[in-house]
Amino acid sequence: MDAEIKEYIDCTSKDWLYQAHILEVIEHKTFLEDGPIVLKRIDNEDYMQIPLFRQVSSLCQTVREAKTLKLTATGNLPRAVVHGIYKLGIPDHYYEENIARLRTENDWYTVPLTRLLAEMGGLIKKRSNALILTKEGEKVLKDRHLLLKSILITFGHKLSWAYFDLFEDRSLGQRNFGLSLLLMADYGNQPRDARFYSERYFYQNSHGSSSRYAQLCYNTRTLDRFMQNLGLITYHKRHRFGEQEQITVAKTPLFDKLLSIDRNFGKISYRAETNAEAEAEAAVPLYRLRISLNGAQPAIWREFVVPSDISLVNFHVVIQAVMGWTNSHLHLFRKNEVEYTFRYQSDDSWDEWGYVDYAGMKIADLMTDCGDSVTYLYDYGDNWKHTIELLEVIKNTTLRTGNFFLQCLAGERRCPPEDCGGVHGYHEMLKVLKNPAHSEYKDTVTWLGDDFDPNYFNLLEVNNILAGYCYGP
Repeated sequence: MDAEIKEYIDCTSKDWLYQAHILEVIEHKTFLEDGPIVLKRIDNEDYMQIPLFRQVSSLCQTVREAKTLKLTATGNLPRAVVHGIYKLGIPDHYYEENIARLRTENDWYTVPLTRLLAEMGGLIKKRSNALILTKEGEKVLKDRHLLLKSILITFGHKLSWAYFDLFEDRSLGQRNFGLSLLLMADYGNQPRDARFYSERYFYQNSHGSSSRYAQLCYNTRTLDRFMQNLGLITYHKRHRFGEQEQITVAKTPLFDKLLSIDRNFGKISYRAETNAEAEAEAAVPLYRLRISLNGAQPAIWREFVVPSDISLVNFHVVIQAVMGWTNSHLHLFRKNEVEYTFRYQSDDSWDEWGYVDYAGMKIADLMTDCGDSVTYLYDYGDNWKHTIELLEVIKNTTLRTGNFFLQCLAGERRCPPEDCGGVHGYHEMLKVLKNPAHSEYKDTVTWLGDDFDPNYFNLLEVNNILAGYCYGP
């Protein structure tokens, strides 16, 4: 793993929007529901900067004016309409030299793409070998924002991006396309090699491969055919003799006009009082907790404070921050032999394990009195078991200051590195680090870095991360 990706992992592990449950929203709900990626209304003339918008709008307008647009005997768009749609999109060198070569709608992918977006979006429909405008089409043609939203939802969630290529992985690039938009929002101000984005996409979507073939698929589907056709990026391709193709991308001014990132989406909030007249006794209490990594010698522990009504979804994120994990693996809470965890929409094996979906549950559902405890398991492979104990129920929350409602109070030693083989593997690693003559010493130091200190713990760093997770006054 190169230094850039290590830096990316470190930064995103501390960034609220890159936490797993927020990425789950981005993956499955971008443009469908409210989420971190916000589609803004823009000036009418700005919509016409979007190639696909121009093409879909033109096709719908053509159908409306014709009332019934007759198709060819083979069911294709008339040649004049094909040429008209093509000219409104991103030009292709082959057809620019001689557009007469563009004979049918299937000769250049943006033309059938335009038709599919209009038909699958319910804007037009085929009847008796002709196209007619639907009532929905009539409605959205009056509002360019609604038309663009229809295009984005259809392109992102209904139409298979694999339809226009021969790449084997049918979901690569399209799955979690919202992440690619977030990455471009965060890093697209300066031109970057396309690999910068594909490598980060593959890190977050481990089902994919970072091979050259997979990168080419990502570049084609996500950067070229999705983002460029929506006018969101500049896309420069360069070939050099004897070298691999080079692609450089950056976001356009339209990107920031059209999309904004709500960095407070889903953040942890807390009100000490239920309303302005509430007494301190009626406020939501805070919990002072202690978490310890089972089996660690010497002990690795933290003491921290959270609201008693914090959701288990967000409680998991807080644990990751106070311990120093990177939120790269699955997790669960165990109480009285019942296991509670987050149910991902993409998890096809959920019903086999007998877990309880903890959506809507709070930490107070598992612990209420001092001395209560719960087990937290992180990474089912390395099997990092933690014991969480409720030390104090703080009821006089009106006395708190700042972000005291989410704060680490104390702790000792850093948590082990990810994927080191559990507690036993970590202990063996520490033995190796104490013996420069050990055969695995150099490899271990290379993996961990020269500055690895098992006793390191910085309270200020942890609380700075937690402060970034808080929302509200």
